[in-house]
Amino acid sequence: MRLFGNRDEYNGKFRIHIVNNKDRIQLALQICSLLISLVTIACIFCYHGLYITQDTKNLIRWMIHGSLVFYVFKYFTLLFYSLHRKEYIRQSWVEFLIIILLILQFISVHFFHIDIVDAQNFENIYLIFIQFYFLIIVLVEIAKMSSSLGKYHLSPPILMVGSFIFLIAIGTLLLKMPRMTTNGISFIDALFTATSASCITGLAVLSTPETFTFKGQVVILVLIQLGGMSILSFATFFSTFLSRSMVGLRYQYMIRDMMSADHLSDSVGLLRSIVLTTFIIEAAGAAFLFTYWKSTGFFLSDKQNLFFSIFYTVSAFNNGGFVLIDDSLLNLGVPGSYFPQVVIMSLVFLGGIGFVTIRDFFSYRYIRERNKYRWKTLMPQTKIVLYVTLGLIAIGSVLFFLLEYNGAMKDISGVGDKVFTSIFQITTCRTSGFNVLDINTRIPTIFMILVMIFIGGSPSSTGGGIKTTTLFVVFKSIIATVKGKKDIEFDHRAISVSLVERATTILLMSLIFISISCFLLTTVQPDVQLLPAMFETISAFTTCGLSTGECANWNWMAKLILTINMYCGRIGTLTLAFALTRHKKESPHQYPDLYIMIG
Repeated sequence: MRLFGNRDEYNGKFRIHIVNNKDRIQLALQICSLLISLVTIACIFCYHGLYITQDTKNLIRWMIHGSLVFYVFKYFTLLFYSLHRKEYIRQSWVEFLIIILLILQFISVHFFHIDIVDAQNFENIYLIFIQFYFLIIVLVEIAKMSSSLGKYHLSPPILMVGSFIFLIAIGTLLLKMPRMTTNGISFIDALFTATSASCITGLAVLSTPETFTFKGQVVILVLIQLGGMSILSFATFFSTFLSRSMVGLRYQYMIRDMMSADHLSDSVGLLRSIVLTTFIIEAAGAAFLFTYWKSTGFFLSDKQNLFFSIFYTVSAFNNGGFVLIDDSLLNLGVPGSYFPQVVIMSLVFLGGIGFVTIRDFFSYRYIRERNKYRWKTLMPQTKIVLYVTLGLIAIGSVLFFLLEYNGAMKDISGVGDKVFTSIFQITTCRTSGFNVLDINTRIPTIFMILVMIFIGGSPSSTGGGIKTTTLFVVFKSIIATVKGKKDIEFDHRAISVSLVERATTILLMSLIFISISCFLLTTVQPDVQLLPAMFETISAFTTCGLSTGECANWNWMAKLILTINMYCGRIGTLTLAFALTRHKKESPHQYPDLYIMIG
């Protein structure tokens, strides 16, 4: 009995020790984890971005391995100071599995000398895996920091604005490193390229294949992927994937607002489904393109084929528009072949209609519910997005076919091929900027394309522009005003006045922003003509990326104006206005109505 009594007394003291020291231990480990993560990431950047000696490389490798030892120590320390260890392991099972695998791999190599591949290749693969692991850790730390910012009442627009500034700054720093380019680039060109990739625009003032090395192209690829869904989304995804307990209630509200979720319970689930859907679609697209280029023998090696397939898939689905061969898709074996054009066009279309629409239209659960309950149909927003998107593609394709039948498409034989080319060109040029024809065509065609890219994609998508739903609401408002109707209706529902005001504000603010930017652009670059200036400005603001090619020769002030356009266009003028202004309380009194003559 005394033995059991001493054991119970020991357990009681141990639990008291854990309760008294748990918070301090967690805080100390979190601070050390953040500092070590930043140092390790800086080492990884130097390892890949700078020309360093072999001794420095070995030092960086030892620092990376030392950081890994710290994270193993951190995990088991937190496990030790957890009152519910099984629950802790269950919530962080992915991290637990990775750590166990790393420990087993370390033991097998250093004690039993088991090498599946040769030592040098294994060391490289092992080091790359560790570096990728630390990138995930940094994303988790960013998610933790952003979730802790909730107590400062930072709104989702402010977080969104800050996250893109952070991503662009990191991208600019990386692209300025010597090993990222062949002969180095200026700061404004690095900033322009990083902004264009992060804001998924695709405008380029430098030739991507000639200026950037393989590592620089990988950086552009990562920026496109993170910018397409915002770095906050990826950080939160990894955070919630590793441990559900990391996301507090206030931060779930922020996720709901940023991702346009209907309910609080849908916020994290929607975010996970978005990221997983993105990876599934991109994996399928890369597989299709790889198979096509493999069958044609266009690339000399499978490694080059795989990288091109992944790059073009990510660029297409995220509506990025970046290419690894000049002249977009003209010199890549795509023109004249239906299969790769269908794949790229499908990726651009899916990325442009938005994740909410993809989930509502393609989700197995929603399809099953619609088949089970006849009264349950697509969401009104899904219907609007599909109606407007398909309508714009149909109208634009017909106009392009008629305008360029004997123009840009004069060398294409067959009416069917010309129809298909028209559909592809309009589908891709609206948001991504891919082209299989020379866009320096007739002015009516250019004007029509400008209208298409100004409208852009849909909400919660990777496309820019004022969005299809904005156009729909404004158009319905105009029709109702002309008919003298007070209420604006769609799908047996009334469109609120606040939505009309929001859509009108977005339209007017976008036009004003583009007008001011075009004025400033023609001021700082006096030799530019109005049409190219307007084209590049609208393309930058709508994050389309379609270009006349003239911006490459502009001075740094003109490039800076386009950079600001790309950033503001990706964030959205209304979101930016909400982030930079403080909301004031409504006045307790109300003035009498003012009537003036309009029109």
